[in-house]
Amino acid sequence: MKVLTLKSRPGEPRYCQSLQVNHWFWERGYEVIPFAREELLSGSLDHYLHDEREDTIVYGAVAIVRDALKRANRPAPPNIDFPDELRDFLGRQVSECTMAQIRDLVRNDSASLPIHVKPRDRQKLFKGRVVSTFADLIDASGVPDEEPVISQESVSFVSEWRATILRNKVVNISNYKGDPMLFPNPETVNAALARYRTQPIGFGMDWGVTDLGQTLLVEVNDGFALGNYGTKGHHYTAMIECRWRELMGLPDNGVGWE
Repeated sequence: MKVLTLKSRPGEPRYCQSLQVNHWFWERGYEVIPFAREELLSGSLDHYLHDEREDTIVYGAVAIVRDALKRANRPAPPNIDFPDELRDFLGRQVSECTMAQIRDLVRNDSASLPIHVKPRDRQKLFKGRVVSTFADLIDASGVPDEEPVISQESVSFVSEWRATILRNKVVNISNYKGDPMLFPNPETVNAALARYRTQPIGFGMDWGVTDLGQTLLVEVNDGFALGNYGTKGHHYTAMIECRWRELMGLPDNGVGWE
């Protein structure tokens, strides 16, 4: 098995994780092949994505994996931030609108603030943030008015956790923000997993504990480029591999269980 892995330089946000993940794949006996984005976009790696697709995995950032799927003539996955099946677990109003509507709201309807705003399609366009005044949008001034965004009622989370899921089973859960002593309600997490019938083979669920003690779903993240957050190497690399194969239309090869 070959792993095409995006090159990362010291100082880049994903550098340390990239080294660790490459090592985990190597421990599993996989051939690790670093590449630059220019190589992928030029078609230099197309033979792996077409002629050797059964034995090739692509590991990299979100945009890179989407580029690789395009080169492989496979459809890009839709964003799954808030699956319809899990709306009952949000505990807040979530809607889609445009950046123009957000700007208009801030100017003319301050009673509706604060709200949380994040990109709908282009995940890295700007960082999701709580908007209380127009000043909170200054660094997003270059975002076009027509850009689709997701607007949410602002909720006071005092503890936030990432659950990593492979084949409908939580293989890791880690605190990434707030009080690590406030654990999400396991019954709520399990109920959401049971409800989420359209889930991908590998993904992450972010859960928050509010100042009122509620366990609410923050968002769902696809597994093809998910951060590690302390997941054991064999589970994490299996999740990357299984989700990539699923996106490529290949059958589950069963990797990941001890």
